[in-house]
Amino acid sequence: MQALARKGLMTCQPRFLFVLLLLLLGWGCTRKLETPQFDAQAISARAMTDYDLNKDGFLDAKELERCPGLKSCLKRLDRDGDGRLSRAELEEGLAAYGESRLALVEVMCKVTLGGQPLAGASVVLEPESFMGESIKPARGTTNEQGQARMQADDAPQPGCHLGIYRVRISKIDNNGPDTVPARYNTQTQLGIEVGPGTKAPYVFRLTPAR
Repeated sequence: MQALARKGLMTCQPRFLFVLLLLLLGWGCTRKLETPQFDAQAISARAMTDYDLNKDGFLDAKELERCPGLKSCLKRLDRDGDGRLSRAELEEGLAAYGESRLALVEVMCKVTLGGQPLAGASVVLEPESFMGESIKPARGTTNEQGQARMQADDAPQPGCHLGIYRVRISKIDNNGPDTVPARYNTQTQLGIEVGPGTKAPYVFRLTPAR
């Protein structure tokens, strides 16, 4: 009986070890997607503090020039159509992020320079500072068609957190100067909102330095 038991154990060991290896590999590769925490009131308050320079309770067109991300979603957030953003409008618009319960949304960007696809360019979605630390930057590199699939830092799969971003696009060849004008990277004028309904690719039509 003991001999048979030992023989059975020896027969089962390879199978057991194989299953154990699969489990260990699965645990090592699988990471839980965490949904960022959004406090619409806190985010709105920080945005007003950062950009409401005249302290009138609104972000007007001039003030929004300093915040490409908010400027990009002015049309969606401006409920009364007066061309300004109030704190209440910000809170209402941002509440949708938390209500969606989305951890990541797939984001594709397409970049052209002078009307031609820009390959090998670095695209960075940088959360506006008032968004806090709950969302991470996302990065991608454009292919021959000028398309980049974005992935948030530390995310286990492609996708971005919901939020308001400024966009930085650059391309440096052979450690030389950036071939993309500063107005699209270090002094960027580009911004986007990644919302619950994001579907179509974001297209950035850049023009060469003048």
